[in-house]
Amino acid sequence: MRSLFLLITVLYFGSIAYAQNTIGIPNITNFFKQDYKAGRQNWDIAQDSRGIMYFANNNGLLTFDGSFWRTYPIPNATIVRSLAIDKNDRIYIGGQQEIGYFTPNERGELVYTSLRPLIKDSDYADVWTIQIAEDHIFFHAHRKIFDYHNRTVKAFNSTFWSFLGYSHNEVLAYNYENGLVYYKEGQWVPRVKTGTFPNGTLLKSVIDLGHDSLLLTSVSKGLFILKGDVVTPFETPDIKELAARNIFGARLLSHNTIAFNTNLGGCIIMDKNGKFIQQLTRNEGIQTNNVQNLFLDKDQNLWLALDNGIDLVSYNNAIKNIFPEPIDRNSGYTSLVHNNTLYLGVATGLYTTSLPGNDGDISYAKSSFSLVENTKGQVWNISEVNGEVLMGHNLGAYLIKDNKAVLLDNKNGFWGFLPLHDSFPSSVMIAGTYNGINFYNYANGGFTRMLEARFESARYIVKHKNLIWAIHPYKGIYIVSYDGMNKPVVTNYNDKKKLLSQNHNHLYNVAGRMVLATDNGVFEFDDAINDFKPSDFFKKVFDGIKVEYLKEDKAGNIWFVSNKRVGVAERRDENYRVMYIPELDDKITVNGFENINIIDSNNVLIAAERGFFHINYARYKKSKYHLVTLIRNVQVPARKEGLIFGGYALSANNTARESIEYAYNSLHFECSAIIYGQQHTIAYSYYLKGFDKGWSDWSQKTEKDYTNLPPGKYIFQVKSRTNVENESPVASFSFTILPPWYRSWWAYTLYAISLFALLYWFYKRQQQKYRKREAQKLLQQEQRYAGEQKQLQMMHELQMGKREKEIIELKNEKLQADIENKNSQLASAAMNLVRKMEIFSKIKDDLNAFKNNEETKAGSREFQKIIRLIDSELDVTQEWEQFTEHFDQVHSNFLKKLKEQWPDLTATELKMAAYLRLNLTSKEIAHLMSISIRGVETGRYRLRKKLGLTSNEASLYDFLISITG
Repeated sequence: MRSLFLLITVLYFGSIAYAQNTIGIPNITNFFKQDYKAGRQNWDIAQDSRGIMYFANNNGLLTFDGSFWRTYPIPNATIVRSLAIDKNDRIYIGGQQEIGYFTPNERGELVYTSLRPLIKDSDYADVWTIQIAEDHIFFHAHRKIFDYHNRTVKAFNSTFWSFLGYSHNEVLAYNYENGLVYYKEGQWVPRVKTGTFPNGTLLKSVIDLGHDSLLLTSVSKGLFILKGDVVTPFETPDIKELAARNIFGARLLSHNTIAFNTNLGGCIIMDKNGKFIQQLTRNEGIQTNNVQNLFLDKDQNLWLALDNGIDLVSYNNAIKNIFPEPIDRNSGYTSLVHNNTLYLGVATGLYTTSLPGNDGDISYAKSSFSLVENTKGQVWNISEVNGEVLMGHNLGAYLIKDNKAVLLDNKNGFWGFLPLHDSFPSSVMIAGTYNGINFYNYANGGFTRMLEARFESARYIVKHKNLIWAIHPYKGIYIVSYDGMNKPVVTNYNDKKKLLSQNHNHLYNVAGRMVLATDNGVFEFDDAINDFKPSDFFKKVFDGIKVEYLKEDKAGNIWFVSNKRVGVAERRDENYRVMYIPELDDKITVNGFENINIIDSNNVLIAAERGFFHINYARYKKSKYHLVTLIRNVQVPARKEGLIFGGYALSANNTARESIEYAYNSLHFECSAIIYGQQHTIAYSYYLKGFDKGWSDWSQKTEKDYTNLPPGKYIFQVKSRTNVENESPVASFSFTILPPWYRSWWAYTLYAISLFALLYWFYKRQQQKYRKREAQKLLQQEQRYAGEQKQLQMMHELQMGKREKEIIELKNEKLQADIENKNSQLASAAMNLVRKMEIFSKIKDDLNAFKNNEETKAGSREFQKIIRLIDSELDVTQEWEQFTEHFDQVHSNFLKKLKEQWPDLTATELKMAAYLRLNLTSKEIAHLMSISIRGVETGRYRLRKKLGLTSNEASLYDFLISITG
């Protein structure tokens, strides 16, 4: 551990042994690889005409617009070693056996074009440098230099090209064979006629110093001046120290200052005479001392391409950091300049450094801080009373003499010191302590304690008239006066107007007034009413701003702190203009420990969370950066290929190349203000013409979303600002949301045709309805007429029907009579036939009996003849057929129906059914059928069975009657 500590000590003091650094360090912003999400190493830097930054990175081309980082890999996924941007913003890159350029496509997205196919000889590796000379683009590899011109590539070979540079309209190179050469009419011509470079010189950069002089830098051999064709070494003690740190390059910062990036010593700044000005190393806040390259942007910010990360140095900013501690960055609390000595009190002690005896910007003072002896611990205040420097410390009150703290009083912690009287020297000094106010007598150049007033912690003390006012942030106001014996008497302030708040109560002497600042407002003491009242003066100055700290400078400007922001109410005659210093937002010491020390207009010291801020206010007021706002990305999140605009050149008026379908009517915008190192101070306002009613409120959001936009043409606008008077021009992007298919022109055409068809159909339908209605009316009239006619006809028919009914009844009666008559006739015929058969049967029987008589045998032939004649008469077949025909006519085809329904009935059974239908007796049927009565009963039984009459209760006669019913 001891050896490690010694190593760190040697490295640290080794860096500062180079020369004393300036006490003011520009603000340094570190960008880690986790921030930009690309490779660790960065090799080159460039900036386009719009202000966007580009970095040659291990993972490809890296871009930064102040808000968003993007990485563009090259096709072979190799390291990008070098880059350069021409006047048309074409971005040329050099990689590992790769050269080409990036340009925006029709969507404003960077796309890569390789120039490698134009190179016939592939005997080259990394391309380390790119220089642009008018329309010639030179790419430098160790074995070749390529000249890209008119879409062709010409190669220049060498054993070892160690350097390529461009300055004063001249392309310079250095190779093993010819030394330093320059490009002229397609050839490399020797540049030096007088003088030589030492053996092993490895040139890295060239800078135009003016007066026909160029400054050439080498890695370890120092600097050289090329004037005309004569080269000479440029040597000073500081340059010798510079060369020992391996010079990797240089940039001209101003007409008299040059920044060098080194491999071992970070960034070193010198003047043109080779005299050291400033060094930026890890001690000052950069990430590593190995600086690969550097670049000065349009706002004079210095960018460092590091071996591990990227750093932004706000070199030209009027605000600097002062860190009195060698390593730590503790909070600052108090400051004082006395006899060309700067005292800074921090949480760990009091530090001091000497200042030059001029009225310039003290941040450029080359000096180093040292800890004042016996001051370790919390320092609250450093004050000057009667020409003596006093320190309020957590352990007591001290006098500072000869860079040493001498104890004055250690009974309490001390907040601050004031002379009681306005005369010089004041015979009495008052001091605020942890438990009240102490009084000290001043005589013979020394302070002695004489009285004390104990009441409460007295951090804020104000003298007004013959009284001492002390305030506690939340316990109230205490008034210290003197009694008849000249002893201090403490009384509590009666807050009858309820002016005090629960916390944040402070007292100040500003603009000739005793001022009370609380959460309820700003009040001033009125001697006429012997109380505080609302201040019309401060109400006009601050217009409702909540004030937490007040300090007046010699010019009458009122410095204040409000909500962790530092502002200045700048006096202009009798009026005041409020201006904030946004670079300090949320970075100062607050919570009642605010401290602003206004030395003069060039030097304002403000206690900060990390050390102190130094503001050259006179310069700060003059510096106004040109603020540009860019629309960097437009996307449709819901679409797979959602990019609408990639943030690069699209068209003169930034109009989307294609309309957006209604299904994707939600858009996402990304915007950025091109001002580096101050992004936390930027506020944005948005306005979508055609949708929004007006500009949005200012906010720090760099992204804006619009959802469910209706169809139409829109113009998205955005602007940004750093403070009230520095507002950017408006950036615009036009686009169109197409209507849904059902609201497109062809849909409206279809709707028009459909509407016309519908109207025509409606017209025809109405016409049809009219005709139908008219026809219906006519039909109703006809129906009504027909009804009337029908009614008349019905009445007529009723009358006729009544008559016809009577006639029919008469006919029916006649028919019934005829039927009955015919039935009687049939029955009579049947009876006659029965009697006939009975008679003929009897005659036949008698003849047969008579024939068999012996007496009549002789005439048997004649008897036989008579018998045959009788038999023929007894054959009733013909009579049956006639009977059948007449029977069916009378009884509605009774026999036919019976045969159809029961086809298995025999002719004998049909006869029996007919006879039964005539209601003949069994005897009569037996005679007609020439069977016995027993046979008739048997036939009736069989007929019932075939007709399906199984029940004895069913009447066969009724059943037969029902067949013709």
